[in-house]
Order: sequence, then C-alpha cells, then structure tokens
Amino acid sequence: MADAEKTTEVPSSDFKVAVSDDVAVTAAVEPPVAEAASSSVDKDKEFDKDDEATDESEGTAPPKKPAFGKRPLKTFLIHLAIWVVLTVYFVLLAIKAQGKEGYAFAIVIYCVITLRLLAKHVSPSRLIYEPLGKAWNATVGTAASKLSPLYQDLFVFGLDVVIYIIAIVASPTTELGNIGQRFQSLAGVVVMLAILYAFSADRAAIKWRTVSVGLLIQIIIALFVLRTQIGVSIFRFLSLLVTNFLEKSRAGVEFLFGSYENNPLGGQFVFSVLPAIVFFCSVISMLYYVGAMQYILGKFAWLMVRVMDTSGGESVVAASSPFVGQGESALVVRPYVEHMTMSELHSIMTSGFATISGSVLLAYIQYTGNSPEATSAILTSCLMSVPCSLLVSKIRLPEKEKSLTKGTVTIPEGENEDANLLHAAGNGSATGMQLIIVIGGALLAIVSLYNLADYCVGWFFDMIDVHNWLDDSWISIAFILSYIFYPIAVLLGITPMEARKSAEFMATKMVANEFVAYSDLYSYAYSTVANDDGSYSPNGFLNPRTLRILAFALCGFANFASIGIQISILGAMAPSRRKDLAKLAFSAMLTGTFSTWITAAVAGCLM
Repeated sequence: MADAEKTTEVPSSDFKVAVSDDVAVTAAVEPPVAEAASSSVDKDKEFDKDDEATDESEGTAPPKKPAFGKRPLKTFLIHLAIWVVLTVYFVLLAIKAQGKEGYAFAIVIYCVITLRLLAKHVSPSRLIYEPLGKAWNATVGTAASKLSPLYQDLFVFGLDVVIYIIAIVASPTTELGNIGQRFQSLAGVVVMLAILYAFSADRAAIKWRTVSVGLLIQIIIALFVLRTQIGVSIFRFLSLLVTNFLEKSRAGVEFLFGSYENNPLGGQFVFSVLPAIVFFCSVISMLYYVGAMQYILGKFAWLMVRVMDTSGGESVVAASSPFVGQGESALVVRPYVEHMTMSELHSIMTSGFATISGSVLLAYIQYTGNSPEATSAILTSCLMSVPCSLLVSKIRLPEKEKSLTKGTVTIPEGENEDANLLHAAGNGSATGMQLIIVIGGALLAIVSLYNLADYCVGWFFDMIDVHNWLDDSWISIAFILSYIFYPIAVLLGITPMEARKSAEFMATKMVANEFVAYSDLYSYAYSTVANDDGSYSPNGFLNPRTLRILAFALCGFANFASIGIQISILGAMAPSRRKDLAKLAFSAMLTGTFSTWITAAVAGCLM
C-alpha cells in the first residue's frame, strides 16, 4: 500500500484567508485516485505536518500544534547550537564585511535560516498568521467580501495600472530607456494580453483574478530586482554566485582534458557549456535528496495557489520549470499528470515553453555578454516567467473542469529514492550526461537542418534574382520572418530602427531554438575579445536597451522542436493523454512565447 497522502488545503478565491500552519511539502507515491493507507510517523516528523482538515470518516479533527515546544528538547538544543554559531558569524559579518559584495545577501540568508529554525519550535500560524488573518478578515477581507468578484478584479487591475504608471514615471532616464520607451513597453503588455484574449478558447470562463494578480506579481518582482537597492545588490551577488558556481565545472573538464590554456577547444561550446549541465544536474539531484528543492518549490507553488487561484499541480510545475526545464518539470507531479484537466495540461506545457532551465543558464549568460547584468537579466526572466506562464495559459485556455489538485499543494515522492547524498550526485550526473547528449545531438541536427533550409530558401529567390534588399545577400528564413515579428519587437519597447534586426533573432528562436538565436545575437552585437573580467562588451550595433530586452525575449524554450520534446516526455508519463497533448502542444508553444514576450515588455517598463 502507498504512504498516506498529505495535502495542504489552500483557501478559495475570495479575499478572506483561512489560517493554518506552515505549508508542508507532501509525500505520496500513488496517484490521488488510488487508495491511500495510513502510516506511522515519528514525533519529530509529526510536528512537521500542517494542521490537516477534519477527517470526514470519523468526524474529528487532529489536534493543533502547540504554540511553543513543537519538538523534543534534544532537537531544540541542536538547533540552538546551530543558530548560535550562525549568529557569531553574522556578528563578524556586521563588523568586517560591510561594503563587500554579497553582504546584503548574507544578511538575508541569516534571517531566513533564523526564521526557519524558529518555526521548527514555535508555531508561526498560532502566534502570527492567525492573529493577522483575523485582523485582515475583520478589516480588508470584510470590506472586499462585500464587493462582487468583478469589482474585486477591477480593483486589482486598477492597482496594477497605478503601480505600472508610477514605476514608469518615477524611474530615471538612463541609457536603458526613457519614459516614452517605457510607455511603449506598457502598450506592448496591453496589446499582447488583448491578442491572447481575442484568441481565448472561452473568454467568458477567464478568471481575471489570475491575470490581475499575475501581472501584479510580475511588476513586484521587476521592481525589487531592477529598482530597489537591496534587490539590485542581492541579484548582482546572485549573478556572480551563479556564474562562479557553474564555472566550477571547469575543474572536472581540466581533470579529463587538461587545462583550458593548453586545449585549443577550451573556449568552444562543447567544453565551456555542456560540462556545466552535468554539474548543475548533479547539484540539483543532491538538493532533491536533502529535501531543499521540495521545500522551495512547495512554498513557491503555495504562493501561486493562494494568490492566483491556480491548481496545486500546475503551480508546482510552473515553480520547478526554471530549475529542471520543460517536460522534466512535470516529473515532480508525475502521478497526477494522467488525471489533469485540459487546462492544466496546457498550463504545464506553457510553463515549460515560457522559461529555460538552470542547466543551460551558463550558455545564455555567455551569449549575452557574460557580465553580472546579463546574468541578472536571465535570472529575473526565469523568475518573472513563473506567474506569467500561468496567467497567459489561463487566458488562452481557461479552466472549466474540476481539478484533483485544486486548492492543494502536493509534491509526490519519487519512485526511485537515492541511497545517500553521493548516490544522488551520481544519478544527477548520469541525468546530466543524457541531457548533454540530447542537447548536443539536437543542436547538431537542428543547426544543420536550419542551414539547409536557409540555403534552399536563398537559392529559390536567387534563381529569380531576388536578394536581400538591405545588403544584397541571399534571402534567409529569419529575414523573411523578421517582418512578421517586427511589430512584436516594437511592442516590447525596442526602437523601430533596431526592431527588424531584433525580430530576426526572435524568429530564429522560434524556428530553430534559443541556443541558435542567442549565438547569432552574440556574433552580431558583442565583441569577440573578452575583457579582463571575462565579460564581452557590446560592439555598438545594437543599443543597451535593445540588448537587455532581447536577453529577456529570447529566454524560453518555445520553438517547434520543443513541441516534440514535450509531447514525448509528457506522453511517457501519461500514455492515455498523448492525443490531448498533441492537440494542445502548438497552442501551448505560442502561449509560452507570449509569456516570454510579456515578461520582456514588463522588464522594459522599468528600464
């Protein structure tokens, strides 16, 4: 029999909140429709669980956690010792590290660990969330509940408009943009949402709360990262941290193939990027083993479920997509894929198309200048795409069925557990090797086929003496499509003078893939000579604003080749849904593309 499934109930879509203890990441092996058997847990784990709903069969509710002393004295003393050591280090930081890179990030980490350790022994819901929830329900919640859902949605949309306009007007004019260009990007957000609405499968079924709150979350993330001092400081440090972290894979490459300086291929893609994928997959596998990834994804998904009124399954997949990429992100809810609604399937596919995975992060960082600003743009795009992918999917294909994970955040336990941390690292590296073979083979085939198709198109027009009227070269696929994508590039906030060339990269990204598009962007717009810090300066062919917006606009897996990848992976998880997946795939790919574009336009509002 399977272990008992434990889920966290999340309140419905009204403005009143139901107060419960910390959200737990659930562990289940069987699908939700299977019979679940109860299992015993030790006292320490028992206190980790949330207050569960009343047992319908017995009519009784389990006792609530105590406000204090949730764990045995021994556990408390261990955690206290850990906290004391961390506090001593924090005091040393405050004395010696002020002004150093990463100081603000270290403070945030200390506060997070402190709060987490405190929550192990003190019930936040009993002492904080419950009083705040009651206060909210007695004031804002009561007032909001008197409004119809329509007026509630209009209020949030109005709040979105006010925040966007204030952010646009209050931001200083820089080389990245002025007020006019920011309003140009805002117009792009409105127009692209209008296009999605026009092509919605059921406009009457759209839940506007999901849309309005999703836009609000996007602008809050963008404001924090791009406009607050602490946000800029933290993400700059994170950018350096991520770059340095992924570059540690060089040690393994040099062990196998010798030093980079003596290797004529040391700077090539196969040696500079692919090894980082193996390294990243190994680390992610270790984080899953210790439970860190499940905790992070559970918290992020809980936020999406609570504020955006999406289901638990699609929220977990959206939260995991920037870490593990398209298709594989659905593995975290594998038992539920077979039973998902059409809207949920469309949503999880859109989430995969709308962002990239951390395993290919280093490649795109290098192709956009290999600087802290480039890394920050890629990281911010991944984060902003999580709520955006959900909101655009729910416009294109609104939910009209009953979801099995509605109001719950559930991350099932994997079928094959690792024996220990080293086993997890080994399995992760094996997964990484499979990925680099797939990526390398796909790039070899796609780039070759794309060049063949390009040649055929050029030859076809050359036979009748029709050439590129800008430089008299052969006409290419990207050149033709650039005129179709030109209006979109303008809507993102790119100047009309550079919009056509930018549209070429956007077209290449959809027809070939984002690797090829970023590579073409790098070849066209960046110097080939590295600076002392390893970064590459723009060569002046495109202005800084255009380069930054393109870094966002190309940051997604939405292309024709990825359609087959997603159908194959998801179809293997849910064989009975292959027909539905094939039916939804093209729509999800286009919707994911719009998600990436809207994210770029929102970022353009603040540049």
